[in-house]
Amino acid sequence: MTKVFWFFGRSGAGKTTLAKRLHHALQDRKIPVFILDGDEMRSGLSSDLGFTSEARLENHRRIAEVSKLAAEQGLNVVVSTMAPQHSHRDIAARVLGQRLVWIYVHAPLDVCIQRDPKGLYHRAQTGKLDRLLDFPFDVPRPQERENFIDTVAQNVEGCSHSVLELVQACLSDFVI
Repeated sequence: MTKVFWFFGRSGAGKTTLAKRLHHALQDRKIPVFILDGDEMRSGLSSDLGFTSEARLENHRRIAEVSKLAAEQGLNVVVSTMAPQHSHRDIAARVLGQRLVWIYVHAPLDVCIQRDPKGLYHRAQTGKLDRLLDFPFDVPRPQERENFIDTVAQNVEGCSHSVLELVQACLSDFVI
């Protein structure tokens, strides 16, 4: 069965970096793969949505539905979104069921503020952004923390290796 590897965490935690590395690793091994990034979805399929709670929930539902369609066609899917609220993760779990593999990419808020790759935290601090998109960030529940990647405790190479190990446990045709 193909899987949907869903990276989630705060802005600046390292989700996109690790998702792209996994995507390339699967491609290199000729394993069918499709990648979906939350920012790219927002600029295309979900460009009609705002950032209300309802719109953000709908965005995650759309990502989950596209992931399901791709997985049903034989592609493993790599997703990267903040998914900061339980409701976002719940809808993905309902749509994807047993295909879903959560990968929680963790970095403390102060580290994410320091990294700030998109400038979100700076814009929020200077009043140019009403509220952070990853606030509030609901602490992942136990089933969402099974695959915990701490991007402060490990460097990018170490985190990537941890991801590859968990993928190897999920996919029979994947070898590190």
